[in-house]
Amino acid sequence: MFKFKLQSVLDYRLNIEEKIQNEFSDLKRALEDEKQILKSLTADRESLMGELRDIQRKMIRPDDISNLVAYIEKLREKEKEQRNVILTAEEKLESKRQELMEAVKNRKIIENLREKHEAEYHKEMNELERKNSDEMSVLKFGRRVL
Repeated sequence: MFKFKLQSVLDYRLNIEEKIQNEFSDLKRALEDEKQILKSLTADRESLMGELRDIQRKMIRPDDISNLVAYIEKLREKEKEQRNVILTAEEKLESKRQELMEAVKNRKIIENLREKHEAEYHKEMNELERKNSDEMSVLKFGRRVL
């Protein structure tokens, strides 16, 4: 039976890869959440801009208009901040992607080594089996001759 000497290393690298994969997924989900927040802010601002256009046609108090304009400006600032949050999240995601690629590479190195050792083991076992079979044949032939 084949036993890989570095199986514990392979298991460790698999665990590291899985951990990084989970972190990557969490960061990706967080990025999507942040994008959704930006989308919501943008939709709110556009809705208020439409309201402001409609209000301009009506007789409304100037302080109401100024409050609406101030709120729209506040939403623009929040959008700008949210874009920065998204940029930071994208940078973290890219960093984690690179880390994940490195972990996958490290795991594959050990897996390739395992496959190579397993192939060598099977080759040796086949050679040993062939030698034993040849030896048995020689012994059987020797018994028949005597």
